[in-house]
Amino acid sequence: MTNYAIKSERVHTINQLLKAYTMFEKDDEYVVIDGQVKIVDEQTGRIMEGRRYSDGLHQAIEAKEGVKVEAATQTFATITLQNYFRMYHKLSGMTGTAETEAGE
Repeated sequence: MTNYAIKSERVHTINQLLKAYTMFEKDDEYVVIDGQVKIVDEQTGRIMEGRRYSDGLHQAIEAKEGVKVEAATQTFATITLQNYFRMYHKLSGMTGTAETEAGE
């Protein structure tokens, strides 16, 4: 790596650590269970098993919490829920708010 590339990577790592320490609160955005950082869904409050923050942020939070820092994961593909459900010819379900969400 060139000198600039090394410095740039260090700056990025420091930025992620700053985010972890200043913007992410334990037991609010994430929890630590059995030595692992787990993301909490902001809408439901449920733990999102198997999900990790990207771009080194999850590792920064792991370092902040003093747990084992796991290797970074890489996302290969994403799809919105709307496009996922469009892959099926027939859908079924029940709701009390279908009329207000019909545009979705």
